[in-house]
Parts: sequence; C-alpha cells; structure tokens
Amino acid sequence: MAAVPGAIVVFDLDDTLFSTADRHLRILAEYAALVESKDARAAGLLRSIQREKLRYSILDTAKDHGLEEKLAKDLKDFWFARFFKNPYLLEDSIVPGGPEYAEEVIRRGGRPFYMTGRDEGMREGTEASLLRHKFPDPDGKKATLVLKPRFDTPDFSFKNEALGKMREIGTVAGSFENEPAHVNMFIEHFPKGKHFLLETKHSGRPVALHPGCLKIKDFRR
Repeated sequence: MAAVPGAIVVFDLDDTLFSTADRHLRILAEYAALVESKDARAAGLLRSIQREKLRYSILDTAKDHGLEEKLAKDLKDFWFARFFKNPYLLEDSIVPGGPEYAEEVIRRGGRPFYMTGRDEGMREGTEASLLRHKFPDPDGKKATLVLKPRFDTPDFSFKNEALGKMREIGTVAGSFENEPAHVNMFIEHFPKGKHFLLETKHSGRPVALHPGCLKIKDFRR
C-alpha cells in the first residue's frame, strides 16, 4: 500500500492502534475503591466487569452490569475527569500487529501519520505510549503525530480539515480507523487509497459504511 516513496498512511489511535480497554478498567477499579465503603455491592459489580464486556460508552457498560442510575452518572463524571489525562494513556495496550505494521510502512518508503481525536494536552502521554510500545517515533521525520488544537473541537470536523490540508503534504495511500463515518470521510478525500475499518469499538452512530471500505480485526497478517 505504501510502495510510492513518501506516500502517507494515516492511523487513528484509540481503538485502532491502541486498545483502550485497560484504561477503562483502571478507572472502573479506582471508582470501585472510592465507593466501596458506602456501597460494597456496586464496588463488586464494577470489579466484575471483564474487558470483553466493555462498551464504547462507560455509561452503557455500567448500566449493562446493573449499576443504579445515580451511581452510573457519577461514574461517568469520574471517568471523564480521568480518561483523557496523560497518566491514564499509558494503560493502553496495542491492537495486535500495529507497531510492526507501522514499521513496515516506513520500510516500504511510506510515512505513518498518527491522526487522532486526542488534543494537544494529551501529547505527552500519547508520545510516551507510542514509544513504550515501539511504534515509529512521532518526531516529524519518519512518523508524525497530528492532534486537535482544542479538546472541544469535534473529531470529525478536525479530521476533515486536517485531511484537506494533507494534499499539500503528499499522497495518502490509505488509512486505518475505528469510526465508520471517519472511514467514509477518508474515502471521499482520497478515493484512490485503501481505507480500513478496525472492527473493535466505535461510537455506535448509525452510519452506512462506504462499499469501498475494507474491514480488519487487527494488523496481523
């Protein structure tokens, strides 16, 4: 896919190159410890949640496991205050094959671009996590990290604008995303590339997937 020298391959991060499951589980464990003295049953429910039962929304996960509504809403606020913080990003594990595939892009003469809905305030943890898991260094030479300038900018709007500017940088050979709407957007911008949907977790918004989209579960060959 990246046979053209200098061709760009774009990778999303959350639930594309990284699994966020362990980040969710750490926050659930911390909340369980917080409420245990007041509600041992709720703490037990939270600790019983297995990674394969995690939903995209922490609120949906809590409700699926029988957490009462008031506590579920409190958990959501607790989660929101932590999920996007640098120390918690280091909990993420990789989607299998991701680091090796990104390195292969470079070996074939391509350039990985990590384009994520994370904002600039998350740069420190994001860079540390990429290096910890042996992804190509996002130093702007072999690989580049593209973050939102502002947290409150919608991911779709940010990526749509960034893709428009990318034509000035080089040819986009392909992309990897977990959000169907974002994959469709990539195909619209770069119809000659190969664009992949990671079948991990996504927001659940009802979107008809472009027929040109390819689906994979991870990056292993």
